[in-house]
Amino acid sequence: MSSPPSENAWKIRPFAETLVALRFLTRLPVPFIRTLDLPPLAEAMRFFPLAGAIIGAIVSAVLIGANMLGLPSLLAAALALAAGVLVTGALHEDGLADVADGFGGGSTREQRLEIMRDSRIGTYGTIALCLTFIGRAAIYETLSGLEPLIILALLASAAAFSRSLVVDLLWATRPARSDGLSVFAGRPGKRSALFSLLTGGIGAAVAVGLALSPEIAVIAIIAAGIVLAGLRALAMGKIGGQTGDVCGAVQVLTELTMLTVYAATIG
Repeated sequence: MSSPPSENAWKIRPFAETLVALRFLTRLPVPFIRTLDLPPLAEAMRFFPLAGAIIGAIVSAVLIGANMLGLPSLLAAALALAAGVLVTGALHEDGLADVADGFGGGSTREQRLEIMRDSRIGTYGTIALCLTFIGRAAIYETLSGLEPLIILALLASAAAFSRSLVVDLLWATRPARSDGLSVFAGRPGKRSALFSLLTGGIGAAVAVGLALSPEIAVIAIIAAGIVLAGLRALAMGKIGGQTGDVCGAVQVLTELTMLTVYAATIG
């Protein structure tokens, strides 16, 4: 009979789960990986919003720093974009490109899944990446004129909540194939998904509510939820479920949706 976890184990577990989430979602050097008893990724997904907030904080730090150096706003936006890609290894953007190629170029479920697995990028994927990068650069340029703390609140909140929606997608939607990244990652439990949604949603509501207004926070959260529902329905119709690529598309497009709401209000 195994003994119950010690008090110290319960204290260290959230920290270990956060490290697992960071290791999966970023290219950041993660400490203590070889010295801690790391939990499964599916359990660590409840801390995806925290990992997302860290990613958003890094991107905002680059944008704020470039502004303080007096760089042109478009160049500052480009540097912030580059920082995001470097930190995440373009994990989510790769998924978006594969989804665009598969859904746009395949005529059957099998063809779409085969195209999505191909590492080469096609016309639809290229267009999707160009549009999202142009849109994000324009938004960053718009936000660059704000106070540093407001920029931090907006970018971190969108990065956090969009990743909590990925956890919800993994929990609520069956895998489209028997292998692949989403199957490797595992399926989070209901409690993990709920915890992720609550922390990401409450964090976004508070941060954006203080930075802009509670109404804008609510609109951004609802808009992101609508995009998630639409992408989930599209994935079910096209391939019969979710994949790691679909998760990447959800993260990019829901984050972009929230940022668009912020920029539209400011502009």
